[in-house]
Amino acid sequence: MIPVYIFTGFLDSGKTSAVKDFIKGLQEKHHRKTLLLICEEGEEEFDENELLKQDVLARYIDDESLFNYEHTLELEKESDAQCVIVEYNGMWNVNRPRVIWDPEQIMEIMMVDASTFDMYLANLKALIADKIRSADLIMFNRCDNVHNNLPLYRRSARALNPKSTIVFRNNSGTIDFDPGDFLPYDPDADVIEIDDEAFAAFYIDATEKPDRYIGKEVVFTGMVLKSKQAQDRSFLLGRIAMTCCSEDLSTFAFICDCEGGIVLNTDEWLTITCIMDKDYSEKYDVWHPVCKVTEITRCDAPEEKIINVK
Repeated sequence: MIPVYIFTGFLDSGKTSAVKDFIKGLQEKHHRKTLLLICEEGEEEFDENELLKQDVLARYIDDESLFNYEHTLELEKESDAQCVIVEYNGMWNVNRPRVIWDPEQIMEIMMVDASTFDMYLANLKALIADKIRSADLIMFNRCDNVHNNLPLYRRSARALNPKSTIVFRNNSGTIDFDPGDFLPYDPDADVIEIDDEAFAAFYIDATEKPDRYIGKEVVFTGMVLKSKQAQDRSFLLGRIAMTCCSEDLSTFAFICDCEGGIVLNTDEWLTITCIMDKDYSEKYDVWHPVCKVTEITRCDAPEEKIINVK
């Protein structure tokens, strides 16, 4: 199976520039006969003669129905390709490449113009959510004038795709920033009190960086998502979050350790005080946060049971 690199994103998101940079770096490091499939033409164009000098054969597919197994296989044979790169059309079905190639072959890179991300979220939520979910790498570029919005963009992307790598770039290169500097609460407070508006940010940050919270005392309200019988040690407590639209819901839940014979029923609402810790999951090969519960208070459900990632 040859490697397949698919660049997704909407028109003028920076796909062509990213593909050019990727080809240059790839050919300098691992020179391979490469097939470049161009499914969308923006303002920036490829120089086919220059591509041929790099041992890259460019072919255009401007009809989604032609982006199929038979046609792409024919082009692979024509080019004797050892690698395939696709500049994919932002309005085509993002799942189609996984019908053509084995998913194990594919690395999907989503390009996002950070300066217009709000507009796409407002008008094309379902389309952008599908692309975020399937991407292995999400690259926000043109971040120069929207730096304060980047924590929100990161949360939105991370809520839809917990496993992707997320990178931010401005005109000068990659941006390194700590999302902890933009949290809607003080992570260094003696007691960190998490309200409804802060819960999504707390969950995502604690999941990404559990070490930030080890030993911290935290108070939050949530719904029991996995019940606890008297003999059980742990239960799940969290919230249902709207990540994109009303039909697009995710579960944000913490494992809570609680000693004693208390019985907790699914869908019951609690306010807990806990000391944060972490544990290792062999199944998923990841460290995750754990709440060591010190106090439980039963409470009424909030007026808005579903929280918003924003």
